[in-house]
Amino acid sequence: MSRPNPFDEPAGQVEAPEPARPSISREVDFGPKVLVAAVAVLVLLVAVIFRWTADGATGWEVVSGISGVTKLPRLFSILALVFGVGFSVASVLTRRWVVVFATAAGCCVTSVTGLWAIWSQNTVPGHGAGFGLWLALVAMIVLAGRWATWALSRD
Repeated sequence: MSRPNPFDEPAGQVEAPEPARPSISREVDFGPKVLVAAVAVLVLLVAVIFRWTADGATGWEVVSGISGVTKLPRLFSILALVFGVGFSVASVLTRRWVVVFATAAGCCVTSVTGLWAIWSQNTVPGHGAGFGLWLALVAMIVLAGRWATWALSRD
């Protein structure tokens, strides 16, 4: 007669393993540095009330498509509102890595577009780029750096 094998049956209650989440849907932990991004979004929203162009158009006028504004400041203003404000809010609310990555990529492209917008205003006769455009560019560079750090910190 053979003895029963003690490994045939579990000794106690066996816990079922948690189902594995797809790696693409991982959440991002922002930590306290999310405040830097929040302040940059606020600065970006405040920047639209200042003068952006050599003609004296404010950021809101540039976004709305006032005549006489070149295409680069208009493109920058639209991208800044879409990625700097819209996608930043969506990233904080969802905390999904994919949204954070899209926000980082969009903010980097928007920062380059902002540099082009300032360059285009400096080549136009007049006073050059306004304070609001410079402030919006600085806010976008800060946002690009913050979001890129979080996007690249994925496990």
